[in-house]
Amino acid sequence: MTDERTTMARTTRNTRSRRTGSAGITPARAARTIRTSAQKALEAGVQAASGVRQSAVGAFDALVKQGAALEARSRRAAVAKAEKAREAACARAEEARTKTVEAVSHLEKVFEQRVSRAISKLGVPTTKDVKALSRQVAELQASVDRLHRARARAAR
Repeated sequence: MTDERTTMARTTRNTRSRRTGSAGITPARAARTIRTSAQKALEAGVQAASGVRQSAVGAFDALVKQGAALEARSRRAAVAKAEKAREAACARAEEARTKTVEAVSHLEKVFEQRVSRAISKLGVPTTKDVKALSRQVAELQASVDRLHRARARAAR
């Protein structure tokens, strides 16, 4: 039985060899086929790499544009916040200035009142007293002048 199997295996191998015969794959043809396949695989890899590269460049450009837009938005927001802060600071400064002017004005009035009371206690006449006195002196001067004219007419 072993002989039959061995013979059969040889027959199958021989049949295969006969089928390929002179049209069989030669080492040169196999090398060309492998080279062509490798070249096609390499070209496909290069094309894929080129596509990936173009995609990467496109994605990078898109990210750069998004970054520029984000920077512009951030800059506008920062400028707006800075402007609001400046306006708020100006408003607080104006409010403080107004309160300071009011406080100084109040202090001036208090100071004037105290000085006026101190002068009054010392017996120094006020501006009102001096004006009244000046008016009385002017009236007296006018009376004196009238009397001098009347005497001068009578003496003639």
